[in-house]
Amino acid sequence: MQTTTTSLSMHPEHNNNNDNDNTSSSMSRRNVLFTAVAAASIIPQSASAVERAVGSAEIACRENGNCLELGEWDGAVGWTWGGKDRCDATDPLCGADGKLRDAPLAGEAVPRLPEGVEITNVVTIDLSIGKKTTGGETGTINLGLYGSACPASVQQMLDFCTKGILTSSKLMLEEGYGVISAPVKLTEGGGITMLYPNKRLDFGIASQSVSYAKMKRLNKAGEDFVPQTRPTSKEVDVISKEPVVRKHDVAGLLSIPSNGIGYGGSGLDSDDEAYGSSFQITAAAVPGMDNEKRRVIGQVMDEESMAVLARVASLPTKKGLKGVIPGQNAGPPLLRVTVNDISVKSVASAAAASE
Repeated sequence: MQTTTTSLSMHPEHNNNNDNDNTSSSMSRRNVLFTAVAAASIIPQSASAVERAVGSAEIACRENGNCLELGEWDGAVGWTWGGKDRCDATDPLCGADGKLRDAPLAGEAVPRLPEGVEITNVVTIDLSIGKKTTGGETGTINLGLYGSACPASVQQMLDFCTKGILTSSKLMLEEGYGVISAPVKLTEGGGITMLYPNKRLDFGIASQSVSYAKMKRLNKAGEDFVPQTRPTSKEVDVISKEPVVRKHDVAGLLSIPSNGIGYGGSGLDSDDEAYGSSFQITAAAVPGMDNEKRRVIGQVMDEESMAVLARVASLPTKKGLKGVIPGQNAGPPLLRVTVNDISVKSVASAAAASE
């Protein structure tokens, strides 16, 4: 006790220094806090000003035709970043460039059926654009399949749209084996995973585990979930040898990878994401797809479907690589596009129903 008392009484100036240090620290903290609060109150106004400035700069340089000279890349390639200048994506007249159109898109002409090719099945895909709770749009696309020309590819497409594709053992679908799984099908979590504005739509299942969890109303699929792998080499051998029916030279063509559904994307995707790019529908002539090892196996059937195709293809996309590489404007649609329902009919049954 004496040592402690002596130690404290021998350094009165040390106590004063501590008090001064504590006071300075408190004042410093208050100053920092005040500065942070002041900055936070200014940021939203500055951000809004930046949005307006960027949008105005794009518009001005487009009108003057000097975007490249001024270094306005967004204006040069037709992007509209300014929040105040971009149209509402939920408006059917809002285009991929962020500008309002004068009238709804009518869509391109319905593709002509190639000579000697028959439609064997019609797949009707009901889509939802945006959130249902906020009055989102709906649309239907009717696809005719070339079942006689490429039967294996068409059968795989039919399976994907109905019962699902199953590459694992059926025992994995039953409880009590230590793992859980489910066929991968477009009606369970399917939708547009990638959009190339006014060029093509990419349909698939972004994540099998996420889709399974939603189907079972779970927070997550769990560690026991096993996704379906890509189709076997035996099935690939059959599909890859089917003939090329036509080129990707018009809007409204249904295209799959040459090795079949499950072999799209980068090729480096995990099994869970293997079906993220299952099939594509062209919204314009895309000759480059002929060099991407793809095959046309069907087409859009009517004008109404072509109009829906044009509407979806014109949706704004999420930023992705925008602003990094000029012209790279592909990405997931800004409004989520999901598959609500699918129905499949053979041409014979469809004809009988219309009589």
